[in-house]
Amino acid sequence: MECDELMRGFAAKAGLQEIKVEDGAAAVEIDGIQVSFLHDESDDAVTIYGEIGFPPPEANGPFGEVMLKANHLFNGTDGAVLCQNPETFAYVLFRKVSLLATDVETFCAQVGRLVDQVEGWKRMLEGFRDVAEAAEDAVEDTAAFDNISDSDSFMRV
Repeated sequence: MECDELMRGFAAKAGLQEIKVEDGAAAVEIDGIQVSFLHDESDDAVTIYGEIGFPPPEANGPFGEVMLKANHLFNGTDGAVLCQNPETFAYVLFRKVSLLATDVETFCAQVGRLVDQVEGWKRMLEGFRDVAEAAEDAVEDTAAFDNISDSDSFMRV
């Protein structure tokens, strides 16, 4: 099946407006998630990807470790791949779908699975962000104790 035909079929089935495909690329919004499509003519496949977001700097390492573990044998990605966009530094989830063995129904299912995974990873990233902010708040709360002099202390030695 041709890439343009597949994407138009997907748009019709999903109840979206017509997808505008330019140079083998297109993008739509599904449930608040930007989903992009990129046709790779070299292996007659289309890559479907969605941006997860940006972790706070202090959570970058731990979140990246979770992502790497989830990528192992695709045990936490449902067959997709987690990575970081080298241009924007955003975390991204993508899957490649062969056009040779794909019909509109299968393609729609693949897109749906990717959107579900992106939503789950966004929630996880938000959890990391909440933990990082709580830790930062805790550090700020303890900073108030730095201004207490020995004479203000209830323990005088």
